[in-house]
Amino acid sequence: MNDFETGTRNQQPAALNYSIVVPTLNEGESIGRLLERIFACISDPQTMEVIIVDDASSDDTVEQARQWSHQYPVRVIERRGPADLSASVMAGAREARGHWVVVMDADGSHPPESLTDLLSPLQAGTHDLSIGSRHSAGGRTVGWPWHRHLTSWVASLLAWPFTEVRDPMAGFFATSRDRLLALPGHAAGYKILLELLVQGGDRVRCVEVPITFKDRRHGQSKLGLKQQLTYLQRLAYLGGGRVSLGSASRFGLVGLSGMLVDLLIFHLLLGGGARLGTAHVASFFVATLTNFALNRRWTFRGEAQADMKLSMRYLRFLTVAMLALMMRGGVLVLLVEVLGMDPRLAIFPAIVVTAGVNYLGSAFYVFASTASGVVPRVRWHLAAIGLFAYVLVLRVLYMGQVELIPDEMYYWMYSQHLALSYLDHPPLIAWLVGAGTWLFGDTVFGVRAMLVPLSLIGAWYFYRYGATMGGRTAGLLCVMAIAVVPFFTISGILMTPDAPMIVAWVAALYYFKRSLIDEDRSAFIGLGLAMGLGLLAKYTIALLAPAAALFMLVDKRARHWFFRPEPYLSALLATLIFLPVLVWNWQNDWASFLFQGTRRLFENPDFASYLVVVYALLLLSPVLALACFQAFGRIRMELAPEQRSRRFMLIMTIVPLAVFLIYGLFTVIKFHWTLPAWIAMLPMVMVGLMRHAWPGQGALNQLHGRLMAAWLPSILVLVMAYGLLLHYFTLGLPGLKTTDFDSGYLGWEETAAVVAEIEADVAASTGLAPLLAGTSKWAVSAALAFHHPEGRHDHITAQNIIGMSGSMWEFWFDPDTDPNRPVILVNYSPKLIDEAWLALALVELGPLQKREIQRDGRTVRYLYYRVAAGFRPEQLRTPQHIPH
Repeated sequence: MNDFETGTRNQQPAALNYSIVVPTLNEGESIGRLLERIFACISDPQTMEVIIVDDASSDDTVEQARQWSHQYPVRVIERRGPADLSASVMAGAREARGHWVVVMDADGSHPPESLTDLLSPLQAGTHDLSIGSRHSAGGRTVGWPWHRHLTSWVASLLAWPFTEVRDPMAGFFATSRDRLLALPGHAAGYKILLELLVQGGDRVRCVEVPITFKDRRHGQSKLGLKQQLTYLQRLAYLGGGRVSLGSASRFGLVGLSGMLVDLLIFHLLLGGGARLGTAHVASFFVATLTNFALNRRWTFRGEAQADMKLSMRYLRFLTVAMLALMMRGGVLVLLVEVLGMDPRLAIFPAIVVTAGVNYLGSAFYVFASTASGVVPRVRWHLAAIGLFAYVLVLRVLYMGQVELIPDEMYYWMYSQHLALSYLDHPPLIAWLVGAGTWLFGDTVFGVRAMLVPLSLIGAWYFYRYGATMGGRTAGLLCVMAIAVVPFFTISGILMTPDAPMIVAWVAALYYFKRSLIDEDRSAFIGLGLAMGLGLLAKYTIALLAPAAALFMLVDKRARHWFFRPEPYLSALLATLIFLPVLVWNWQNDWASFLFQGTRRLFENPDFASYLVVVYALLLLSPVLALACFQAFGRIRMELAPEQRSRRFMLIMTIVPLAVFLIYGLFTVIKFHWTLPAWIAMLPMVMVGLMRHAWPGQGALNQLHGRLMAAWLPSILVLVMAYGLLLHYFTLGLPGLKTTDFDSGYLGWEETAAVVAEIEADVAASTGLAPLLAGTSKWAVSAALAFHHPEGRHDHITAQNIIGMSGSMWEFWFDPDTDPNRPVILVNYSPKLIDEAWLALALVELGPLQKREIQRDGRTVRYLYYRVAAGFRPEQLRTPQHIPH
């Protein structure tokens, strides 16, 4: 017994089965009723005891409890220090004579009637920790106001990365006395159960026993702001973060000195004529050097931290600084380019925001603590969530300023001509762009706005799919993959059909697994929805159907679904959702199906099967791609020991890839066709790359070991490359000229302004409003339509006016247009626009002309154009007429 507790203790206590520890603080109105309920459900009081640990109550709690000690095995301990729930529990555990210790509240909210159910799994030897759970099946909470439910939900959500227990905030639990006393002496917080769960990690066998939690009838809850702040600080500690008021204060002072250095250099460079991007990058890096030295020697000195060479720690600091730099660039883009704030003022909030990134990165990564004893997998849980959150915020900050690619502007044209479907794509992309522009206008952000909910829904399904294959860690590692893998990060910032299709693809995989392997009949409803919506995004998701059919044939336990109605009803639901596309195709002679099938097959004849491998290496990243290739070998047995799940992942990957390999024997295949096929293998591969996060797990062979070693650096490089790319295309990078490498990506707004001037000149000289035709299938025309200074596009078409394929422009062009209207042919290269045969399609075609397109005083591209007096209707390409 310590100096802060009073009470009596038997010097040679008799061994008891269990002790009930009840911490109290001003529970005089409740304690008697609780003890009455406890002993009413105890058949043999001689095998147990109740220990009341009081935190200096100002009412009659102690007196009420002592009255019970005369006839029942009740002992009272009075603590004399500051009120501390965890300290009270530990004090009771130290005094306990029972092998098992039950902890419960004194206010009557925990039902003593559940004591037998709580103790039975422990006494049977099947579990080490038993939890009275409000959130497991059969559990519930009665009488709480909404704000208590909200507070509990938020607290549980914050604890979610640390444990898979559904009710980690429970105050009603049982475990062995030895396990409770084995907690480190610095265990703190108002929820000691979480300490047990985190410190025990994989070694603790947990069971949740459902209970009905009833709100207290008397007194007031002891949960206040202080306890909540303590809880947050404790979570940070358990995650390895050195977060405290002291370290935050010191970091703030260091940051303030760094900010002064930052501001001084920034203003000097900006005043000297440097570009905004150059000034903010240079000033930032100088400030980080001083910050690192001060933080290392002062802010985080004197606390336990991972052993690490100085060079490696500085490399980590530099990594965090780079990530913060990209975030700061995004804030500057938002404030300066979007909101019009003066750069000299915008730098202040930008510094404040990125100081938070720097502090958290320093506390959890650069100067991280190893004292909490948290298992490595939990650290990776936090890393996965942190990386996804960082990339999502970065995406939102930049997506409104990174210029639209022509594809996105073409889909914006879809939204201007809403229909049941389109020639080259199903309609979902048009509907999404239409929703975004309805909310945010015809702006870059409006076109991409729906990527934000798609990213969140996609992350949820990637997690659910990974978790159903390999548990929570596998799920979160899949979320990490979509935050760093190039194909997913690119799809997350460009509004193309790939974005919704990826979400539908992984959702379909999840529901296929839940239905075919887990025998969840209700999952077929989700499967029908996912497949139907996926077909509204891209037809390629249909390849999952034959893959699932093959799995059902191969897997004996899944074959019975061939004879059940659920799969066929699911297919019917998907077909009903897909009905708009069927109707459109029926109305247009099956044009879209023909375009995506035989027409594509013979449009670009070539051998391209090898591109399946090339695309994987480039856009999954070399490390992840090689890990995927290796998983087809015998190593797969170790990576995914459960046979049916392994079989599912392999078949759902191999079948789509096989189709593309065969297709590539005859024609060109595109990267965004093949890459979704690899999603099925992600849980197996990601767990394989992170095997060291599990105790006693390591490399399975030499190549696997090298891939594991390369994965962490690869993650950091990929995230930084993503941020630098966004920075490059908005603010630029010091010493690098912003260019699109002749891809036709940059400068369309300036190009549209020049084209509008040409239009005005032609209209003035002819007295007729000219037609504008880009000599490409759709890209040039879509870009000019989106950026047209007058906001109109009814006079714009594509190369269909010269008899060539114009995709949807063939449908949008009015065939009754006056052929005597002047025609301006435009492109960003002389290719095609300088052909002699164009005179067959156009009347009085003028010479090739060239205009320079400038941005900020620099040439970004050249515009090539020709003017004709009219077009020849017989050479116009429409859905009903293909000229020869």
